[in-house]
Amino acid sequence: MPFSYDPTFTPPFPRLPVIVTPIESGAQSAALSGLIDTGADATLIPQAQLQAIKAKEIYRARLRSHWGESRTVSVHLVDLQVAGHNLPGIEVIAEDLTEDVLLGRNVLNRLILLLDGPGASADVVTRRPGRR
Repeated sequence: MPFSYDPTFTPPFPRLPVIVTPIESGAQSAALSGLIDTGADATLIPQAQLQAIKAKEIYRARLRSHWGESRTVSVHLVDLQVAGHNLPGIEVIAEDLTEDVLLGRNVLNRLILLLDGPGASADVVTRRPGRR
């Protein structure tokens, strides 16, 4: 099922629904909107969302932005459901500077994505579309 791009960004941003579940409990987040960021190495989840479901920090790391500045962040191990596809044991970074979920390559490389820019929709498919 295709999901609409987010038109509040210019140009519109592809996004997918995401549910976050901590490894050590059955609590899960509400459905979140994850922005597809093919340039990001890692997936970022708002710190408030991780705190709400009591996801435990597994370690701290340094994060360097595309502008070059570096800061210490906490990393959490969670299960993700992205557009209905279960991805167990994903390391995510707690983000305290924005409320956006960014789906980075550590998640995107586990999925087959179909980005339809002219149609402003994104989808996760179970097999590669055939060529004609």
